[in-house]
Amino acid sequence: MARKINPFIFRAILNRNWNCIWYVKKNLYSDYLIEDLNIRNYLEKIFKKKPVGKIIIIKNLNFIYFLIYLKKGSLINKNMILSLKKNIFFFTDKIIYFKFKNISNHNIDVKIILFYIKRGIEFNKSYKGIIKNIISNAFKSRCLGLKIAIQGRINGNVMTRKQIFFHGKLPLQKFSANIKYSSGTALTIHGCIGIKVWLYLGDFIY
Repeated sequence: MARKINPFIFRAILNRNWNCIWYVKKNLYSDYLIEDLNIRNYLEKIFKKKPVGKIIIIKNLNFIYFLIYLKKGSLINKNMILSLKKNIFFFTDKIIYFKFKNISNHNIDVKIILFYIKRGIEFNKSYKGIIKNIISNAFKSRCLGLKIAIQGRINGNVMTRKQIFFHGKLPLQKFSANIKYSSGTALTIHGCIGIKVWLYLGDFIY
């Protein structure tokens, strides 16, 4: 059963917080949710070509606060922040604040791993070589388990197929397990290729 559930939602109440934090009355909930989805989709399009980790949105009636995690070395200038604010005003009329943080270790960040696999497949590179490097770098850090699933017309094959790369252990049934999960789609000339990544970083101690 754990394979059918998003590992993040499965453990959200116990050992991690949501990526969107806000409280609102029942009659305004749908408006806040639509606003949230529109802004998040816009930010993902803007940072499509940059190695970006998770994006946390905190808001109330007056302001929206964005906390964006980036790989070390990713440059964000003032002009880019001003253009982001200007475009986000199309979705909301609240005061906007941005804060950018460096990811301490990008080798064990599930979003960064997904970004490099996706980019490698889209640029028609050897995805097996990329995944091999990702696995070796992850296990040099404190990673205990890594699973990568790719499905679609891989390398332009006529038939769709699924390939799974699994190293270490991945206890999906344990609530105390610190499992990171992310999924995405690589767009190629042969069609869409789905990518899923699971990362196991040990257990939480209660």
